[in-house]
Parts: sequence; C-alpha cells; structure tokens
Amino acid sequence: MASAHAAQAGRLWELWCGLALRHVALGGACACGAGGISLRLEDFELDIIDYLQDGGERCEQAEVSAWFLAHPGLAQGGQPLRRLLDALGSEDVPQAVAQWALARLERTLRSFAEVHGGLS
Repeated sequence: MASAHAAQAGRLWELWCGLALRHVALGGACACGAGGISLRLEDFELDIIDYLQDGGERCEQAEVSAWFLAHPGLAQGGQPLRRLLDALGSEDVPQAVAQWALARLERTLRSFAEVHGGLS
C-alpha cells in the first residue's frame, strides 16, 4: 500500500508545484491588472500544513491523532508540504495516517485547483 501512497503523494506534489506559482487577488484587482493585493498560492503552504496538523490532532482515529500529536513541528523548515508528502509516501508512516492525510490534502489541493487554476 505504501507504493500507492507514494504515487498519490507524487501526484499531489506535482499538482502543488503547478498551483504554487499562481496568484490570489485580494481587494479590487489581480496582479495581472492594476491595483489590488496579490499573494501566490505558495504563501498558503503553511496554512495547509497547520490545517492538516490541527485536524490530525483532533481526529477520532487514535492512530492518526497519536501520529500528529507526536509530530508537532510539521510546518517548520523549508518545503514543509514536500517533506510531509515524502513522509506520507514512505513506509515510515502508518497506513491509516497516510490514507487520512493524503485524502485531506487531495481535497484541499483540488479545491485550490478548481478555484485558482483549472488544473486537473
């Protein structure tokens, strides 16, 4: 099953790489036009990790909750999403944890894709 998780983690990393350089316009205009404030989607990487960490810690599945409680520093260091996806695709992370986290990351990144880029 780890190989299936590794494949899914790889696809999610590719999706994130395609999305990360896109921008989100705040205010009246996008960065392509005049005015407004713009952020790149990569600016939300830590928010995604924090969202996943919080959900994992509060998860009713004991194995998932225990794993996230034992790994409180997921957002620390460079490329936290890459490091997390690498871990989830490895055999070092319990299957239940990988399955839970990858499913949530998939929904989150697909949602970004639908709203901000039309990527599949």
